[in-house]
Amino acid sequence: MYVVPLEQNLETRVEEPQASLKTQSESVFEQYLDSHNLKWSKIPESAQKQPDYKVAHLSMTCMFEVKEFDDPQTKPVDGFSPCPAFREKIRAASKKFKHYRSDCCALVLWSKSIYRATIPEVVLSAAFGEKIYMNRPPLGAQPSIYHFSGRAELRPDCNTRFSAIVVLAAYELNHVRVEAWRRLNAKQERGEPIEPFDQFNLLAQVESEGIMGHSYQGTIRTIVLENPYAKIPFPRDLFVGPFDQHWAMESRCFQLSFMGSELRRLKGDGVPFIFL
Repeated sequence: MYVVPLEQNLETRVEEPQASLKTQSESVFEQYLDSHNLKWSKIPESAQKQPDYKVAHLSMTCMFEVKEFDDPQTKPVDGFSPCPAFREKIRAASKKFKHYRSDCCALVLWSKSIYRATIPEVVLSAAFGEKIYMNRPPLGAQPSIYHFSGRAELRPDCNTRFSAIVVLAAYELNHVRVEAWRRLNAKQERGEPIEPFDQFNLLAQVESEGIMGHSYQGTIRTIVLENPYAKIPFPRDLFVGPFDQHWAMESRCFQLSFMGSELRRLKGDGVPFIFL
């Protein structure tokens, strides 16, 4: 089992005065890099705008700008779009990559807010188009396929320095939800109608039977959203841990292109993709 505890105390690679100023996102990103034995360094702050981290990968140099989300000052009470906040981070990161045209450059996103949840389809929409069309398999058993149109921050004539946007996130498997999904799926396969509250009723039923527990608590993983317009493509063999994912544009649609070894094992055990 591969676990990277969120609160794990790892030896820092920066000087003590800088370490005290680290954001949560920077601390988590450093934990992830160390857990995969990647060679990295923190780029010192200077008058010139620069990204946060440099990672050596084979013959490449990869630059990373790390951004995190807190709750908005005014919390929305009705329907709202989280995309503008993501677009703002993309524009801010673009300025940091200005002097690194010959390197792989990626924006890393970490969220502490339910109002800025870094769901891949939302981040993809903010980057590649406001309108999203998806082929979503029933009950999320398999990965969706996304197509975007409309306003885009990453396109052939703009922000081609971005090799990828990387979602940094915690991962754990909730066994109650998985079992409830299996029963809901079995009901659908029997041809029985799915009622609006069936999911909640099944969750309560599974909990009443004593099926509890989580696996992989504290595990940190990355979801790499590759930029098809990048001048320097993101390496397909970087950030390929047991729980990582890569998404890439294939046949004009964004779809899953890589899934880590532990996720593949869980999928083989019948865990639906929505839990991977």
